[in-house]
Amino acid sequence: MFVSKAKARRAAVFFLTLLGGAFLALLAHTIYLKVGPRCVEVVTVPFGLPGGTRLLWGDTPDSLAGMEMMPLTTQQELRRAADLQKSGRYEDAAEVYEAIALQYPGAFVAEWGVVNSLLSLNVDSLQPIWRSQLDVMEKILRRRYPESSVSFYMDARLADKANSSSTALELARVATQKAPAFAEARLLYADLLFKSGRYAESAQEARTAISLWKGDDSRAYFRLAQVYHDEGRLDSCELIVEYALSQFPVDVDLLCLQGMLQEYDGHFDSAEATYRRALAIRPGYAFATEALLSLGQKSTPGTSGVSLSPQERAQVAYDILEPLVQQYPENLPLREALGKAYLKGRDFERAKLQFLEIQNRDAAYPEIAIRIQEASAAPSVRETKKSLLVDDLSRAIDSMRTLPISEHSFESSLGHYLVRYGATEKEFFKKYSAANFKKIGKSAWQEKFFEAPYFHRYTALFDEKGKFYGVHVVVTDSNVLLNSKESKTPEIYTSLFQHNTRLSGVGSETGETDCDGTVMSGAIWETRDNFELLARIVGKPEEVRMIRLDKAKIPEGTRLCDYLKYLSLY
Repeated sequence: MFVSKAKARRAAVFFLTLLGGAFLALLAHTIYLKVGPRCVEVVTVPFGLPGGTRLLWGDTPDSLAGMEMMPLTTQQELRRAADLQKSGRYEDAAEVYEAIALQYPGAFVAEWGVVNSLLSLNVDSLQPIWRSQLDVMEKILRRRYPESSVSFYMDARLADKANSSSTALELARVATQKAPAFAEARLLYADLLFKSGRYAESAQEARTAISLWKGDDSRAYFRLAQVYHDEGRLDSCELIVEYALSQFPVDVDLLCLQGMLQEYDGHFDSAEATYRRALAIRPGYAFATEALLSLGQKSTPGTSGVSLSPQERAQVAYDILEPLVQQYPENLPLREALGKAYLKGRDFERAKLQFLEIQNRDAAYPEIAIRIQEASAAPSVRETKKSLLVDDLSRAIDSMRTLPISEHSFESSLGHYLVRYGATEKEFFKKYSAANFKKIGKSAWQEKFFEAPYFHRYTALFDEKGKFYGVHVVVTDSNVLLNSKESKTPEIYTSLFQHNTRLSGVGSETGETDCDGTVMSGAIWETRDNFELLARIVGKPEEVRMIRLDKAKIPEGTRLCDYLKYLSLY
């Protein structure tokens, strides 16, 4: 077939134009990816967004900022603080985060951890020092991220604390718009949407948070499961709870949801065991306590149809079976069915009476002994309340027994006696009662007291002329002391390091030092006339030792290992 030159030329021009257009489009797309808005592409995660979904990065803060210089031990402390935060121990988490923030200014994850932990507590009940620290960290973050998602997130949390739900919801929405890839903002928005009854939107935000965290945070799974629970979609809720508990087996919120699902199925014993397990993990947790106390009284959630509680369902059986048992008292299977109905309705006393009557009439009745045992062993709701009250009273009495015999203000804790170096014993005991001290040597006075969970032992040191020149401190963690095999990550050193940092300013860590077989790590605070060393000995996780000395009393050329003899004195 003959093709004219003109047609061939037009075809070539068309082909080259098409090829050039495709190349230009590819070039434009490449340039857009490099200089256009930054995006994050989520991976496939169970119950998250579809894999490959792209979200704009916005002004999402860099959670790794300031971490490049952190040693592995500090990063482990960060992970421990996150675990403390998830378990509801917000003050402990804030202490760890604050200690790291003081050591590494600019570490976003530590500063953010302090703010998030303290905002999770009741702001009005915060101690003045924590309230001050919250204000400081807030100002630091607002100054570093002005008018950003971080600022709007904090404003939303504060508005929610002030019971201004509509304001909090709008601020959280703005935070997610400014930083669509900010998982914390997404979860907060999901929580606020849930409180407002906007379940579909809350579920979408929770799924987004799951994907952004790559399934590594149980809170997003709990939020999604609770949305489905309150919507009455119990099958979906159960799927999420089962999967999430396989990943986070000690999450108390998920355990409580699991217990509720067990209740709806009539498995009250399993539900009770689940609630008690949650309370064992997190004693006194309100959600778990309320769930346990209302055992057998919950209504199956749903938006349509009649919703009956287990007791109400059992009442239907009562109305049917009670007249029949009265009419046919010799019919033992009917009586057994009534007893089982009482069991299902958590009316154990009446269930036991029916089973005992069966035993009286026929001692060989199948499994009657087991039925009596079930009715006798299961506690009623009233008994559960009583036992919890007894436990609370016992804890209160125990705490009264462990009250310190000597009180120290924040300024005088850790042996920071408000007495100048060189003061006489008379001047020292004019400030501090001698009744709290015991003389243990010619020039040493020691006081001991307990402030849960730590045992404190402070020894005031005087020279041969009776002049005050230092303090020797030993603090022991009673939890680690009593459970040494179970306690693998004691908090005592981090807690005391952070505490002393507030008192004496920023110290410098020494790292681990081998002193003739004794490995010591610690931190030093040093001024013109004062020297402080806080140290822990490897192999003694329950104990931290500290010395505060008049610098004039320290010989020239003293090395770090030379202080070991001072630390080991008492």
